[in-house]
Amino acid sequence: MTVSPLSHKVRRTLGASLAAIGLAGAATLGAAAPGNAAAMVSCSGWGHSNKDSGAGYSTGTYALKAGPYSSCSNSGQTYNGTYLYYHCFITNDYGNTWTWARIANTNTEGWISDANLTTNPNGTRGATQHC
Repeated sequence: MTVSPLSHKVRRTLGASLAAIGLAGAATLGAAAPGNAAAMVSCSGWGHSNKDSGAGYSTGTYALKAGPYSSCSNSGQTYNGTYLYYHCFITNDYGNTWTWARIANTNTEGWISDANLTTNPNGTRGATQHC
């Protein structure tokens, strides 16, 4: 069977169009995949309440934060050995756990990365109750 130049051109154009649509669709799906998207840093809207009776110490000089990210504004300051009352913890969009804590005998409170806290008897760091 002979193919007319017109039908060959139509097939080539149609093939290129379908390939472009496929690439655009793949790019859209790739951007929506959880592992490919950048985490959405939000310093507000993270609820917390005093659900935990635990306490512990800061392992160094660290800022308490308004949200569970290092880029959030400071709400207080700890030093090595600062005693903290733990209220609850969350896991942020990067997969890191942060505890809402209050510095003992003060009204100063905020989020602190669990990596900056002493180890609990159960081997974890920070609050054991989820916010």
